[in-house]
Amino acid sequence: MHIDLVTLSLVGALQALLLAPLLLAATRAYTGVARQSLRIWGTVLVLQALGWALMGARDQISGWLSIVLANGVLMISYAETTRALRLLLGVPPRRGLLAAIGISGWLGIVWFAQVQPDYPMRVYIATVSLGGFLLLLLWPLRHALRPGGSTAQRVMLLVLLGAAAGWFFRVCELIFGDVPTPGLLAATPGNIAQMIYSAMEPVFASVGFLLMYNELAQAELRRLARTDALTGMLNRFALDEMAQRLFQQTSPHSGAVLMIDIDHFKTINDRFGHAGGDRMLAALARGISQCLRADDVLGRVGGEEFLVLLPGTGIDDALTLAERLRTAVSGIQVTLDGEPQTVTISVGVAVRQAEDKGPGALVRRADRALYAAKNAGRDQVATLDATRPTPTRDVAECSG
Repeated sequence: MHIDLVTLSLVGALQALLLAPLLLAATRAYTGVARQSLRIWGTVLVLQALGWALMGARDQISGWLSIVLANGVLMISYAETTRALRLLLGVPPRRGLLAAIGISGWLGIVWFAQVQPDYPMRVYIATVSLGGFLLLLLWPLRHALRPGGSTAQRVMLLVLLGAAAGWFFRVCELIFGDVPTPGLLAATPGNIAQMIYSAMEPVFASVGFLLMYNELAQAELRRLARTDALTGMLNRFALDEMAQRLFQQTSPHSGAVLMIDIDHFKTINDRFGHAGGDRMLAALARGISQCLRADDVLGRVGGEEFLVLLPGTGIDDALTLAERLRTAVSGIQVTLDGEPQTVTISVGVAVRQAEDKGPGALVRRADRALYAAKNAGRDQVATLDATRPTPTRDVAECSG
């Protein structure tokens, strides 16, 4: 069966050209890095369409256009492909390195096309350049191979490895095979395999790219659903989930919670408005977090109330930490309308008891202790738990 490589090249160009406006139009629905990377990807498809169209027209146009310009356009598209994917993966784009690989590869191809014609050398140089781009993609994608790794990134890995396999086959054919009429459009097995894959690659790569974006977008939505927008801490839903998890993982005699409430916070809101109150809440959340240990969990319950989960902590350590938090917060100043403002907090402390059936019992006891602290005059720490298990952990110092 005869396979026309010119037709394959033009089919690949047409597919890329048809996909480009769809992706560029889709960027209107996205923001931030996703929008930027999708725009780059749409531009890449236009460049690839132009490059492969020039390649396919090699017998109808000058060698300068079909080799020098076409390879230049394709080098830019490969560099931009790498940049778009690295942006989507959240790693530095390395634009300087990408430019160096692309320019050096293109100059080598130009030399062996116009100055010292040598088709195999052009293929070797193009392969080395492509290999450089692939390494900059495969390295950040390597995490997808771990158990539980990203399915979308695995799809993109397969697409990239398919491209690498096509170039490798073509190089092996030049080194070990008998190619009587070397050239991109010569119907050799290596050229046919690479051209078939190249014609389909825009579709494969675009699917992989969109799968990666969708996966990242879903992860971001899950994060936002668990995060308090004002403070950046966990919200009530995430706190309940984390409390249940910690309750199941810890022993019946370890683990404590702190229920924290800002004293007279309504006064701040009444005097400085909700914007001033929000600034105070955000500052206090940062101050509290600086006093916690790595695996302590801080979240905003709602309004001016915060909850701290302390895994593996006895009542003495919990009371010590609560007192440290109370002292640290009283020293935080927030300038509102040009005036430095301070607030105090009341803290209710509860430690897990053997009879507790779930984290809700522990939190309710801490909440009752909080109201006891407020009824006793505020700006203090209180607990209703009579038992005092042996302290199990060091209490962290505040770091700011």
